[in-house]
Amino acid sequence: MIRRSSGQGWELVRQPDHGVLACALLDAIADAPHGPLEGFRLAVAHHDDGWRERDRAPREGDSIGPESFLELSLAEHLEISGESVRLAGDLHPYAEAIVALHGAWLHGARVVQDPELAEQRDAIIGAWRSLAEARAVELGVSTADLHRDQRLCAMVDFVSLWLCGWPDGDELALERPDGAEADIERDGDTVRMPADLLPSGRDLVVPVLTVAGTAPFAVIGEAARTISLVPVA
Repeated sequence: MIRRSSGQGWELVRQPDHGVLACALLDAIADAPHGPLEGFRLAVAHHDDGWRERDRAPREGDSIGPESFLELSLAEHLEISGESVRLAGDLHPYAEAIVALHGAWLHGARVVQDPELAEQRDAIIGAWRSLAEARAVELGVSTADLHRDQRLCAMVDFVSLWLCGWPDGDELALERPDGAEADIERDGDTVRMPADLLPSGRDLVVPVLTVAGTAPFAVIGEAARTISLVPVA
């Protein structure tokens, strides 16, 4: 779950719903993958489907509130990411490639103090990278385009997380797939993005669970929060 505080307690967004939002964001911006579009869109929309079972209902988390995705251990994250890769493979070979490479990118840079766990992590992400590159070869996608597309996936993933409530703040420094930087900002549920990235305005919908402020964090209601994207010169 992606967690943020609210006046009634907490707002939670399920990780798979965040993936659907990332795909809607992809459809709104002036950028596109170099590899197969269908497979890439499926990758973005379903890159966190491994969370479906865990996010079925709110769980008790730390002393602050309901469980957030930030609280899980590396071992738990690797298991969930592995399930996401498996599920993506059922959808499209390029979806499998992008989700595998995305998982390797997410977990590969983490500092791991336990040597045994670090070795396990490195073996898993090595297998994901090999899988991604093998699928790209099968599809005739160059290594450069594969990695460029993963950066596009990472960009909309990060913006979607931000729209759902993490990280907190009204500004986000964004790195585009080509390495260029762009700043986006929000005022409530209105988000302003550079016009060369967002050609026209668009409303996006975020499904939200509202839960009680104290354990066991019972669901108060389900709603949809509308985010208005506005291009600025």
